[in-house]
Amino acid sequence: DGLTARGWLQAHGDAIETTELGTQALARWGIDVAQQRTRRRRFACGCLDWSERRAHLGGALGAALLDSFCEHGWIERTARPRVLRVTVPGQQAFDAWLTAA
Repeated sequence: DGLTARGWLQAHGDAIETTELGTQALARWGIDVAQQRTRRRRFACGCLDWSERRAHLGGALGAALLDSFCEHGWIERTARPRVLRVTVPGQQAFDAWLTAA
Protein backbone atom coordinates (compact mmCIF):
# COMPACT_ATOMS: atom_id res chain seq x y z
CA ASP A 1 0.00 0.00 0.00
CA GLY A 2 2.77 2.43 0.93
CA LEU A 3 4.69 1.95 -2.30
CA THR A 4 1.55 2.46 -4.37
CA ALA A 5 0.50 5.53 -2.37
CA ARG A 6 3.90 7.09 -3.04
CA GLY A 7 3.55 6.49 -6.77
CA TRP A 8 6.29 3.86 -6.94
CA LEU A 9 4.02 1.01 -8.07
CA GLN A 10 0.91 0.84 -10.24
CA ALA A 11 -1.50 -2.06 -10.60
CA HIS A 12 -2.44 -3.16 -14.11
CA GLY A 13 -5.04 -5.87 -13.75
CA ASP A 14 -3.40 -8.63 -11.72
CA ALA A 15 0.10 -7.39 -12.59
CA ILE A 16 2.06 -4.68 -10.82
CA GLU A 17 4.51 -2.34 -12.54
CA THR A 18 7.05 0.12 -11.23
CA THR A 19 6.84 3.76 -12.19
CA GLU A 20 9.93 5.75 -13.16
CA LEU A 21 9.88 7.24 -9.66
CA GLY A 22 9.63 3.75 -8.18
CA THR A 23 12.46 2.40 -10.31
CA GLN A 24 14.71 5.24 -9.11
CA ALA A 25 13.68 4.81 -5.46
CA LEU A 26 14.24 1.05 -5.55
CA ALA A 27 17.66 1.55 -7.16
CA ARG A 28 18.71 3.58 -4.12
CA TRP A 29 18.11 0.42 -2.09
CA GLY A 30 20.11 -1.77 -4.45
CA ILE A 31 17.14 -3.20 -6.35
CA ASP A 32 17.80 -3.38 -10.09
CA VAL A 33 14.30 -3.42 -11.57
CA ALA A 34 15.52 -4.36 -15.06
CA GLN A 35 17.37 -7.34 -13.62
CA GLN A 36 14.26 -8.48 -11.72
CA ARG A 37 12.33 -8.49 -14.99
CA THR A 38 14.70 -11.17 -16.35
CA ARG A 39 14.00 -13.64 -13.54
CA ARG A 40 12.08 -16.83 -14.24
CA ARG A 41 9.33 -15.92 -11.83
CA ARG A 42 6.71 -13.30 -12.54
CA PHE A 43 8.04 -9.74 -12.17
CA ALA A 44 5.52 -8.35 -9.65
CA CYS A 45 2.03 -9.22 -8.52
CA GLY A 46 -0.23 -9.13 -5.51
CA CYS A 47 0.08 -12.16 -3.25
CA LEU A 48 -2.46 -12.86 -0.51
CA ASP A 49 -0.88 -12.93 2.95
CA TRP A 50 -2.29 -15.94 4.82
CA SER A 51 -2.16 -14.24 8.23
CA GLU A 52 -3.33 -10.72 7.41
CA ARG A 53 -5.65 -11.73 4.55
CA ARG A 54 -4.33 -8.74 2.57
CA ALA A 55 -2.17 -8.68 -0.51
CA HIS A 56 1.55 -8.00 -0.30
CA LEU A 57 4.05 -7.59 -3.13
CA GLY A 58 4.93 -10.94 -4.65
CA GLY A 59 7.02 -12.07 -7.58
CA ALA A 60 10.67 -11.35 -8.35
CA LEU A 61 10.40 -7.75 -7.16
CA GLY A 62 8.85 -8.74 -3.82
CA ALA A 63 11.56 -11.39 -3.32
CA ALA A 64 14.29 -8.86 -4.12
CA LEU A 65 12.89 -6.43 -1.56
CA LEU A 66 12.67 -9.18 1.07
CA ASP A 67 16.28 -10.21 0.40
CA SER A 68 17.42 -6.59 0.70
CA PHE A 69 15.50 -6.08 3.95
CA CYS A 70 17.01 -9.27 5.42
CA GLU A 71 20.53 -8.20 4.34
CA HIS A 72 20.03 -4.85 6.10
CA GLY A 73 18.87 -6.65 9.26
CA TRP A 74 15.42 -5.07 9.07
CA ILE A 75 13.56 -8.36 8.81
CA GLU A 76 14.46 -11.75 10.25
CA ARG A 77 13.17 -15.14 9.29
CA THR A 78 11.80 -17.19 12.18
CA ALA A 79 11.85 -20.92 12.88
CA ARG A 80 8.30 -21.10 11.55
CA PRO A 81 8.08 -21.27 7.76
CA ARG A 82 6.58 -18.23 6.02
CA VAL A 83 6.80 -16.15 9.22
CA LEU A 84 8.99 -13.05 9.40
CA ARG A 85 9.80 -10.63 12.21
CA VAL A 86 10.47 -6.92 11.76
CA THR A 87 13.40 -5.86 13.94
CA VAL A 88 13.53 -2.61 15.91
CA PRO A 89 16.05 -1.13 13.44
CA GLY A 90 13.79 -2.37 10.67
CA GLN A 91 10.75 -0.59 12.08
CA GLN A 92 12.77 2.62 12.35
CA ALA A 93 14.10 2.23 8.81
CA PHE A 94 10.67 1.49 7.34
CA ASP A 95 9.15 4.47 9.14
CA ALA A 96 11.90 6.74 7.80
CA TRP A 97 11.89 5.22 4.31
CA LEU A 98 8.16 5.37 3.81
CA THR A 99 7.66 8.81 5.31
CA ALA A 100 10.57 10.39 3.41
CA ALA A 101 9.09 9.66 -0.02
